[in-house]
Amino acid sequence: MRIALLSCLTLAACAGTPDTRPINLPLAAAPSAKAEIDIAGDGDVIALALSGGGARAASFSLGVLQQLRDTRDSTGGRLIDRVALVTAVSGGAITAAWFGQHGPDGLDGLRAAALDKDWQSQLHTTWMSPQNWERLMQGGLNGPDKLSTWLDKEVFNGGRMRDIKARPRIVINATDLYSGAPFAFEGPWFDAICSDLDAVRLSDAVAASMAVPVAFRPIVIRTYGRECPHQLAPWVTAAEASRSAPMLLRETARSFRFFRDSARMDYIHLTDGGVADNFGVSSIVTLRAASATPYGPFTARDAVKLKRFTFFIVNAERNAEGEWSKRESGPDGPQLVEALLGVSVNAPKRAAADAFAGEMERWERDVIAWRCSLPPERAAAFGAPENWKCADVDFRLDVISFADVSDERFRDLGKAATAVSLPKETIDTLIEGGRQAIAKNPEVLAFTR
Repeated sequence: MRIALLSCLTLAACAGTPDTRPINLPLAAAPSAKAEIDIAGDGDVIALALSGGGARAASFSLGVLQQLRDTRDSTGGRLIDRVALVTAVSGGAITAAWFGQHGPDGLDGLRAAALDKDWQSQLHTTWMSPQNWERLMQGGLNGPDKLSTWLDKEVFNGGRMRDIKARPRIVINATDLYSGAPFAFEGPWFDAICSDLDAVRLSDAVAASMAVPVAFRPIVIRTYGRECPHQLAPWVTAAEASRSAPMLLRETARSFRFFRDSARMDYIHLTDGGVADNFGVSSIVTLRAASATPYGPFTARDAVKLKRFTFFIVNAERNAEGEWSKRESGPDGPQLVEALLGVSVNAPKRAAADAFAGEMERWERDVIAWRCSLPPERAAAFGAPENWKCADVDFRLDVISFADVSDERFRDLGKAATAVSLPKETIDTLIEGGRQAIAKNPEVLAFTR
């Protein structure tokens, strides 16, 4: 028995050779054009950040989107049609990618496609199996067959990044395991590795965002820097050299430099976006820098039209819990590991949210300064109406969480497990909780008056 066990731990044949094939292809044409946020409408704009948290986050954020779709603004239009940007991580990325693929009218289909299926039971989770010990030694208990392949077959039906609708802008976030910097499935990152973003499967992007360390093997991306015909964008060098730039932006620029250094890196290994920032707001700072304008990634015309920009962070964070907090001895080993995992995700996302609040203030100041520097004829050319006031623009940041749902029926929302599948009654409650949190939010109500 002991010999068999030792053999199984040392031979790859026991668990099978892991699939580590890269998910991306080299860039066949010129670098992608700068994807800009199209605000449409009358200048009152909404953006959303959908947090990670497995099916708990996917369900809560689905309720948020459904309520925005079913809420009318003061003109009679749907609030969801004001959503110009969605950035998402892990469980929130499932909902965001589905929204991008199917639009507001297809939101209700997500339940049957993903949330009502028992995906959890198909995963390798037990620590009693020697084969799982070997899978862990190979980088994770579950590979592409249990993550991206399942998502492709069951949820996204072969969809590619090119199939995401032009509006709203959908940003799916992962973490570069080597540098620890955020990695978004967006033009600046794929231009840096000289790869074709449009050809990437939606399932692979979402799988990278969901690849919780240990539970899932990292998703592999190939860098094509040595064959790349174009240089890194000027903002990368500028951010690296700037001592006043946000540290996260400097680290992201540094990771871009790694992508082009064939002596250092040929492959990027992507893990759960929550490792770097479980809200996915950090990538927006990079998109701002990559736009190389004071108002980007808005267009100049939209920056002139802009009146109110409300950014909602949808936080599906699990409640702090555990009987060990009542004991002098504190947590035992497994409880300690669970608590540390929670802290390792929650602490950086809170720091990212605070940093992003400062970025929103800078963004607003930059837009106002640029607008007020425009000569009247230039402002008019961008669509400024008569009696336009250059400083009349308001950027707001708000967080929507389980704490916003006061109804006693929903007090246990934050106790839902961080798992890829949950009981149907739990999903019902989470979706309804997301709806109620939006319905009573003061910033949302301001749109309806």
